Amino acid sequence: MFKQAIKSVKANQDLLIDVSDQIWEFAELGFEEFKSSKLLIKTLNSAGFSIKSNVADMPTAFYADYGKGKPVIGILGEFDALPGLSQKAQPSRKALIEGAPGHGCGHNLLGVASLGAVLSVKELIDLGDVNGTIRFYGCPAEEVFNTKGYMIREGLFDDVDIALTWHPGNFNMLNLMSSLAMNSVKFKFHGRTAHAAGDPQNGRSALDAVELMNVGANFMREHMISDARLHYVITNGGDVPNVVPAEAEVHYFVRAPQRHQVEELYDRLVNVAKGASLMTDTTMEISFISGMYNTMYTNIVSDVISNAMQKVGAPKFNKDDIAFANELKKSIPKDSLEGFYRLIPPDMIEMAKAILSQPLNKIRIPPIGKGKVMPGSTDVADVSWKIPLGEFETACEVIGSPGHSWQNVVTSGMSIGHKGMLTAAKILAISALDFMINPDLVEKAKKEHGNSHKDKPYKSPLPEGLKPPHHR
Repeated sequence: MFKQAIKSVKANQDLLIDVSDQIWEFAELGFEEFKSSKLLIKTLNSAGFSIKSNVADMPTAFYADYGKGKPVIGILGEFDALPGLSQKAQPSRKALIEGAPGHGCGHNLLGVASLGAVLSVKELIDLGDVNGTIRFYGCPAEEVFNTKGYMIREGLFDDVDIALTWHPGNFNMLNLMSSLAMNSVKFKFHGRTAHAAGDPQNGRSALDAVELMNVGANFMREHMISDARLHYVITNGGDVPNVVPAEAEVHYFVRAPQRHQVEELYDRLVNVAKGASLMTDTTMEISFISGMYNTMYTNIVSDVISNAMQKVGAPKFNKDDIAFANELKKSIPKDSLEGFYRLIPPDMIEMAKAILSQPLNKIRIPPIGKGKVMPGSTDVADVSWKIPLGEFETACEVIGSPGHSWQNVVTSGMSIGHKGMLTAAKILAISALDFMINPDLVEKAKKEHGNSHKDKPYKSPLPEGLKPPHHR
């Protein structure tokens, strides 16, 4: 059965590469992925999947089902690009369209590997080898918003038993590291305009409020846990120096390893904003953009994925791939792997040096960083709190290539990324089938997940009534 799943991915190889390359060329930002979403829906519809589109009040969000009954296995797909990263598939910096978006996080590969997996499982359902439902989730705007959180809030994950996902990366490795929980919030201050030289006493500067808030937030840093982060950018600071700004705005990210830590820091930050408002005799309003959890993987699901990775093996790169990667690696900073080295246990250092000296990861490597937190956030985390979830990565990038870089755009649009994507499709398909033929694994995973969350159940971080950001 597992061999048949691999054969199915191979049979669909040309289709999957074509769909991936089209999405790579579309390179659409979050909530603008109309062509990408339409192409995925068309492909799934042609294969006989039942489609629910425009879900959770998001035009590019959808899900697609095939089969019937339990278990319901959900595979997550993403397809949004990043701004300003347009790049030709060549080993030197050259935009396809100057200033346009590009797939610097490889989401053209991410969604299509998931597509390949559900098409493979669909064939096994048709053959009568397995029973249950396979579901593809088309998840937009992962880079900037918790769209999966909106889908959860609408009940779109309520009937799912197991969730599987992956991400393009430098390595072939099971993901065990958590991610940072996060709130994304804008603070807008309203003052009173006046001539800054001739009538300053009648002005109330909203910019002063923003600056005082930032000063207060920076003093907060001394009294935060070391792994927490505050980032901000002033999105509106007024127009000209000789007019007291009546409107000003600052956008904050609040991050920490645990959701409750984010909520505590956020409450303190709101008090800082209120203090700035009082000091400047301005009013203040809060625009909550997004919030998300930290990732919590379920061990049973991770074990199933690990076994599938062993069956499939690593992508098989050829001499041309290696030569291309060596050329591209010349553009990557030499210290780009310092953070990775800090995660490696002492007894694995020599093995790691041998792997990291190569341009591409050609073997499956043991997972690292268990119990640690990666310095980033993802809405996959919310799904992991709702249902049992596991995640892995396959080598689709040059070793050391920074996240969200033009170098990643390059490999996402050529054979290196294609081979990692097809490997991921096989791993996802085998993992899904393992759960579909072993209901006891499903129950064990659900029991483990329930025990992990019995004292800390999932509660949506999105305030009641908050609409997806494309409305704002």
